[in-house]
Amino acid sequence: MTEEAREQEARWGDQLWDWRNTVVDKMLGVVPRRTAEHLINAQKEGMLAVRSLLDRGIEALDGDMKRVNTRPPGS
Repeated sequence: MTEEAREQEARWGDQLWDWRNTVVDKMLGVVPRRTAEHLINAQKEGMLAVRSLLDRGIEALDGDMKRVNTRPPGS
């Protein structure tokens, strides 16, 4: 990837992040603070649940790799 492409990707990512923050700020600005806190915590818990599933999947793949590496050659 060229330097110009990396810079363009970074600019696009920054713009997307700014847009996301603006939308979230506006949405959370219309609900009471405690409600916003609960909504944020619920989203975080959902992401942590997905992370735990991914971690478990990675552990399973690591186990698969260990079994493959301990097989006798040629099998």
